[in-house]
Amino acid sequence: MLSNAELDSQNHDLTAMNSELTKLYDSQPYTAYTEDLEFMWRWTIYQDNKLVQEGCSLTLDASKRSVEHVMTFFNMKRQNTQLEQEL
Repeated sequence: MLSNAELDSQNHDLTAMNSELTKLYDSQPYTAYTEDLEFMWRWTIYQDNKLVQEGCSLTLDASKRSVEHVMTFFNMKRQNTQLEQEL
């Protein structure tokens, strides 16, 4: 498992490689970015720096809503898993 400093360094490296990326979400273990491709916005969601979901939208606002929707699902799923472990 990587330390927080190592994760921050990797996330910084990802955005440094492509200055066109805009961070939309950053709450461990998830990070989400969007990129303007001029004809659409591509968004990606990473869990522990591994790509877990990607998609595209026509606008930046639509990308934000899409990422929020997916993150709501991921967080619900995570809470259910924790509850099952407690039982």
